[in-house]
Amino acid sequence: MTQKRAYGFTLIELLIVIAITSLITGFSIASYTSYTRKEHIRQAALNLKSTLRFAQTRSIAAQKPQEGCTTYIGMRITFASDGYTVQHQCTEGVIGNGDSTSLPEGIVFSPVPASFTFMVLTRRASLDSDQDITITDGTEEYVLQITSEGEINDQGFQ
Repeated sequence: MTQKRAYGFTLIELLIVIAITSLITGFSIASYTSYTRKEHIRQAALNLKSTLRFAQTRSIAAQKPQEGCTTYIGMRITFASDGYTVQHQCTEGVIGNGDSTSLPEGIVFSPVPASFTFMVLTRRASLDSDQDITITDGTEEYVLQITSEGEINDQGFQ
């Protein structure tokens, strides 16, 4: 009598493969979620950095408003916990509504940075000392540093 040999996998082998596949999938999803959260924060920081450089360029070029500005001081950046505004600053104060930008949902400044001005015809900022701007979602923190000389340094994730 010849014995037929069965080909295939046993139930235990199939369960082990399913368990390993589930673990790999779970780790992949967790890594992707962490990656996307960090990228949202990084993108918010890069947008802020770009806005700051643009404001600094406008100050250096002395692009003052058409009306209501006797002496142009520079570009003023004002922060709230969830956004920032860039406005012209003159001896009369800030002029116009400015350009306001909101941070993405769930991302905030912590702590809220002090307002400062990029001074006209120079790269300098109206800061007595370097200022760290921390953008966070409560878990991850990304830091930009503004120096009194007007340098905008990307410190990255902390």
